[in-house]
Amino acid sequence: MLDQVQSTAPLEARKAASADDRPWCEKHDRIVRDEIEAINTRREGTRQLRIDDLQPCQMLDVTGLALSGGGIRSSALCLGVLQALNHHNLFGRIDYLSTVSGGGYIGTSLGATMTVARRFVFGERPAGDTATACEISDTPSVGHIRNYSNYLIPAGVRDLLTGIAIVVRGLIANIGLTLPIVLMLAAVTIWSTPTRHCLTVATLFGVAISDDKLCELHDFSIVNRYGFTAIGAVLALILLVCSGLTYLSSRSERGSGPSIVFAYLAGIALLVGVACDFARLLQVKNFALTLAIGILGVVLFFIWAVVRSFASPEKRQEFRSHLPSAGATFLVVLAVNAFFEFQPFMLREMFDAADSSVIGGPVAGATITWIKSLAAIAAPIGVFVTAFRQQFAELLKGNGVSSQWGSLVLAIVAKAALWIAGLALPLIIWVAYLYLSYWGIANDLFERCPPSPTQRECLVSARSAASSQGSLAGKIQFDADSGTLSAEIKPKAAPRVVDDTERLTPTWHAPGWLLSAAKRVGDIFHAQFPSQFQGKASELAYSFSLPMVILYVLTGALLLIVSLLLTPNANSLHRLYRDRLSKAFLFDPTRSADGDIARAEASLDQGRDFKPLDRMKLSDLYAVANADDPNAGPKLSAPYHLINTALNIQGSDFANRRGRNADFFVFSPRNVGSEATGYATTLALEKVEQSLDLATAMAISGAAASSNMGSSSIKALTPTLALLNVRLGYWLRNPRYVNARSFHRFSPLYFWSEISGRLYENSDGVYLTDGGHIENLGVYELLRRRCRVILAVDAEADTPMNFASLMTLQRYARIDLGVRIDLPWTPIRERTRALMARNTSGEPPPCQHRRDDGPQDDVHVAIGTIDYGGSDQGFLVYIKSSLTGDENDYIRDYARRHATFPHETTGDQFFSEEQFEVYRALGFHMTHGFLCGDNPVAVGSGVDPRTARFTDVGEPAIDAVRGALGLPVQQPQIAPVMVTALDQG
Repeated sequence: MLDQVQSTAPLEARKAASADDRPWCEKHDRIVRDEIEAINTRREGTRQLRIDDLQPCQMLDVTGLALSGGGIRSSALCLGVLQALNHHNLFGRIDYLSTVSGGGYIGTSLGATMTVARRFVFGERPAGDTATACEISDTPSVGHIRNYSNYLIPAGVRDLLTGIAIVVRGLIANIGLTLPIVLMLAAVTIWSTPTRHCLTVATLFGVAISDDKLCELHDFSIVNRYGFTAIGAVLALILLVCSGLTYLSSRSERGSGPSIVFAYLAGIALLVGVACDFARLLQVKNFALTLAIGILGVVLFFIWAVVRSFASPEKRQEFRSHLPSAGATFLVVLAVNAFFEFQPFMLREMFDAADSSVIGGPVAGATITWIKSLAAIAAPIGVFVTAFRQQFAELLKGNGVSSQWGSLVLAIVAKAALWIAGLALPLIIWVAYLYLSYWGIANDLFERCPPSPTQRECLVSARSAASSQGSLAGKIQFDADSGTLSAEIKPKAAPRVVDDTERLTPTWHAPGWLLSAAKRVGDIFHAQFPSQFQGKASELAYSFSLPMVILYVLTGALLLIVSLLLTPNANSLHRLYRDRLSKAFLFDPTRSADGDIARAEASLDQGRDFKPLDRMKLSDLYAVANADDPNAGPKLSAPYHLINTALNIQGSDFANRRGRNADFFVFSPRNVGSEATGYATTLALEKVEQSLDLATAMAISGAAASSNMGSSSIKALTPTLALLNVRLGYWLRNPRYVNARSFHRFSPLYFWSEISGRLYENSDGVYLTDGGHIENLGVYELLRRRCRVILAVDAEADTPMNFASLMTLQRYARIDLGVRIDLPWTPIRERTRALMARNTSGEPPPCQHRRDDGPQDDVHVAIGTIDYGGSDQGFLVYIKSSLTGDENDYIRDYARRHATFPHETTGDQFFSEEQFEVYRALGFHMTHGFLCGDNPVAVGSGVDPRTARFTDVGEPAIDAVRGALGLPVQQPQIAPVMVTALDQG
């Protein structure tokens, strides 16, 4: 099926797009030049990069800083890293800032505050430019962020209640989008089976396949006159004409587009028509149409096999050819028909269960009771799994368990829980559909037994043919001596559930409010269209079931019309998330909330707010600094910011993108877009997308909880997460169509695209989520730009220290870019694992002042190489959230009390002051320690790591990084050598 967001781009444009297989840096050289032009505005004259001399895909002499995802944990740790870089006066050397998720919180705050204040506001440079201090003092800006470390509910209960109200509003909106479908299906069911008797009669949309016409609410004599096959053939011909007209008007490719959909619908119409006439010959009550379609399918598949045997080799294509697609469509039609023919069986079970409850007898309806119980059990499991989806995803990958068998068992348990949770809401919706149908079908069994003193006996007699009433009682005796078994059995009367004084009617099972509403609607329509309430069906069907059908159709149509007014981002959780993040991280440090000039010095009173920058645009990061100067041009005040997000394209035609379910989508001050969608200028997109601003981009980059999560998607949970409105993602106008003359407004089908995962890169609107859903370090885009030096801060939750994000980056870089990364990361892992294991076991630290571990283990940072190909070699400085044991007192104390520190779950976004401070202090300690040489760094190859000090002389990787950061690179002194001549003769 094709979704409403499928594009109608011209065929030539699509072919051109698919044929361009040049490298990214060559195809999008203009984007790189735009960025270098902006970067040059921050560089001194002697360090300017000549844009005219730039060649596509050359390595750029620029330095990039990447801040990884990890929620508020990453934000706090990266804040410490930024403070240390400023402490060593290195910000002038950082050209690019690439952020993901939590790293984007503080990265966006950095860009906004530096743009407004023209300085670094989260710390002051030491006096005399000597970075000797091992810590720095707070500033009011740091105090502001620390006060909002619990950014989701900063005001406590008040924010919690407002958040719950917003969640409930979104749930109601989603119900408004799904209920019309359920109501329409229930209306069709009641129309097809208006009375209980009709549940055993085979019908097709109210047209009886058998000769029993008592179940037809309308006169379908035309079908009896011409047959189902003729009607199906006429419909097929009409659909084929529509297919041809659509093909000619849209110029779509053969085998794709709406034209092929109409052609397939024509085939389905003809197939169903033939199957209905065939089902009449079978004379089967239950699953008659399914049996007929199945038999026809056997014949058709055998004919297909014979045709294949005589086909020429060039016509035997199996992949995405028409006949295999038609076969798959047939199987879908068969399954759907079987499911809908199963519903009358379930409804009969519901009536049997109701009979047992009101007139006594053995409990009936075991199947429907089991379904309802399963839904009741699955619902709380669904809520639990939804709340801890990230942890379940880790269990599926086997992370965090040392035993191979333990990992396998936990993965199986997690997968079972996910599938049960995924079934919860579909089961609830199914049960709702069954009850809506059950309430609208008249119980004509009670019509045969009208209210009277003997009604109960009449009902018992009416059901006696189907099943015996009451139960049996007695005793069984076994005589061991004689070896005989004797039993005394006597019938036991069924208990009376309903008093004889209470009379049952054919509509007894329906709620009173529903009966009242249906009666009013029925009276109105009966007065306007009396002829529609007469026919071959029973009077009960016209007086009760038909008004129910009309009520359901009207209600569903009204909800559908109202739902057309709903927009995709209005009722998701994105706006709540965005506003909370904006309040915490986007502020003007030079102005207080009341508009007065804020003091720059530190203050013990850190409770005051600054003026918000809630509506600051992305393009404002590269804007004219002095509007009064006519000669002034746009200028960067902070590193050029790349905000990384994931473009969800589970339905992509490109196998590589479909395998990852996502592509790299970037917001920046000058351009927005991805390789899959193309790029648009930021100013042009902001013009057509009014709600796009810096806060929106920051929130999209951190939209970790969503129904579709790129390569992290949990398919079993996708419908459940969408229906529960766990949707932090954002629907954005496709950059490909920014300059298009017309743009189709989003329709409610966007929601069904989320539920089904049918998301495309060529749709009118694209769905964006957390950048960590494809690459969590933010390094990939810097590799695309071939930066010479990249500083990467990895603050993800990595309790087992498996470096999963680094492994993913290396794989993507090798596959997509042909770039190889060699990083000596193992020394970081070993020391942190040992300390975390000690904290977990509660073992006290060693008594001696100096640890027994050698200094080579005190590593937070690794420096590796980036092989761009040819002679281009870059360097990666990798700063990993880790422990060495030489941190300050309150960091080590917190680690002792929290075994998973510094990798506490990202699900905890409610940081206390202590949590925020220990992560910030750890980030500063790691970065300052390696920059000043207090702690060694790992260098060398990944298979043969060694350690060195960043202040050491003669290490090539360290010298290259120091040179890029503007730090002095001392030449090694050559000791004098005495040369002695030896007499060879």
